[in-house]
Formats: sequence, structure tokens, C-alpha cells
Amino acid sequence: MQTDSHTLIDIPFNFRHTCWFCGEPASRELNFPRRANKNVEHALLAIPACKECEAISHPRDIKSIWQLRAHIKQKLMTKYTKHLAVGENWTKEELEDSEFSGSILGGFGESAWQMYEIAKQRIAYEGWPLIVDGLPFYAIDDTSSFEFDGMHYASLAACVEFFVNASDVDRDLLTQVVDIVTPARFGYALKIAKLNKRISPARRTQIIDDIAVQEVEDREAERERLAMNAQDHAIVEITVSGAIAPTFAIQWAMDRGAHTLSALCLLEDEYFDDFQHLGGAAAFASYNGLQLYLEAREDNAWVEENDLNKDMW
Repeated sequence: MQTDSHTLIDIPFNFRHTCWFCGEPASRELNFPRRANKNVEHALLAIPACKECEAISHPRDIKSIWQLRAHIKQKLMTKYTKHLAVGENWTKEELEDSEFSGSILGGFGESAWQMYEIAKQRIAYEGWPLIVDGLPFYAIDDTSSFEFDGMHYASLAACVEFFVNASDVDRDLLTQVVDIVTPARFGYALKIAKLNKRISPARRTQIIDDIAVQEVEDREAERERLAMNAQDHAIVEITVSGAIAPTFAIQWAMDRGAHTLSALCLLEDEYFDDFQHLGGAAAFASYNGLQLYLEAREDNAWVEENDLNKDMW
């Protein structure tokens, strides 16, 4: 179906009248781009949208529907920061057990968690897969988003900005701790920031220095542990009757508890599925070597004299 020069995306029956951007009831269509002569990276689309999402303006440099969705999500997140902050600063039980009273505070206690859940659901909503005239929409998602605790943010910086506004954490502390521990441990950095709100510059510097030192020590300890583990538990390849059982094949059998030839035979299909990337001949050669190795291990005398991996089975 087309609206002027924009093509309306296919709408599954159970999503009729649903905003593709936030999941709220849709009352209109959002044309992207708004002007048909604008240069974008894919076909011109008409998307079901609620009144609020459709009304959000966007900069001219947005060139894909994915960039537009990320932009709208960020705008909603900024607008509803106070609602989303409820879940960062309270639990549902704390609100239910609170002693809010009066016409204003009492209403907050009753509705705050519900408003938080609605706002979070709208931000987390991903919409249904895009299909146009029965054909999958193959445009690549070109957004570089950051995900934390089930929420998608336009970027790591946008995530930091949200928690600065929602939880009143120290921006510099959170940013620098994330730089040290990497974005993969954002949750840890956020805990440090929440425990140290409104700190002095000297205290911030001390915390950052302590974490940096701890991270260096932890990484060095982990390297030493892995080195010792590799040294103590290094699997070696075994040659039996001219065939080689490679280390990766032996490790594979150990990981799956295939300590005997009969146990390995039951896993033959799984083995070739896992190592099909080697190519048929190489995969077969490694499997054959593993078979001969496990068959030889049935002789205890052979194990004692020839199996260099005997202590690892």
C-alpha cells in the first residue's frame, strides 16, 4: 500500500493500530523522510506511529529508519527521565511500603511505579520486523547503540547522560571509571558512581586511582592464573598407528565426557557439525585419530606408557 510516494510497511494483524516506535496505540502515519525528495539510504516509508512519536522532529542528517528510531527513543528517554528514574532510585516494594500521604505525594506513591513501567516499556519496545509488500526490508541497521540492563541508548555517552540526570551521579566519576573498566562493565562503574554522589575533586581522583591500580593488579593476576593453568593442563596431540589425534579433538571429547570409543561414536554427527569448517578430509582425519586414541586408551598398560594426557581425563 502506498501513501503518495511513501510505502506503508506491512502491519501484522496483532500489531494493527500500534506505534512501531514505542508500542503505544497508533493514530497516524509517520512519513520518512518527510519530504519525498530528500536523499535517504532506502525506500521512502510510511510507519504507523502514535501522536507523540510522529511529532518528534529530527535533524536532516538522519538517513535511515534505524537512525530515526534511535533518535526518537533518545527523545522519549530524555522527556521521561523523571519517570524512568523511579526504577533507578526505588523498588516497587519500597514505593508500596512508603508513607506518602496527601493529595500530591499520595498520588505519586500510587502511580509512580506504573508510570515507570510504561515509560520503560516504550523505550525498550523494538517493533515488528520490517516487511514491505510482503518482502523483507533488508536495509542494514546502521545505528551504533549501547545496551545496558535491557535498555538501548543511542550511544554510551547518551547512557551516561541518562544516569547523570536520573540518579544524580557524578558525571566525571562515572565516565572515567567506565574508561578504566571498559563499557562491558558499565554496571560496576554505575555502582561506584551511585555510592559516591556529590564528591569532592580530591575524593574523585582517589577513587579513580584506586580502581585503576586494582584493575591492573586483577588483570595481572588473571594472566598469571591462565599461564599456570595452561602449563599444568596443556593437552598434547597423540599419534596412534600413524594417525594423529589433535589437541582440539581431544579437548572436544573431554568437554563432552566422551572418554571411550563407544561414547565418541554416539557423538559422531555432533563432531562433524562442530568441525565442518575444517573441510571434509581434515575433519575426518582428526576424527579418525581421535577414534584410534580412545580405542588405545582401553588398554591400561598403553595408557601408563604412552598417554601423555592421562592425568587430564
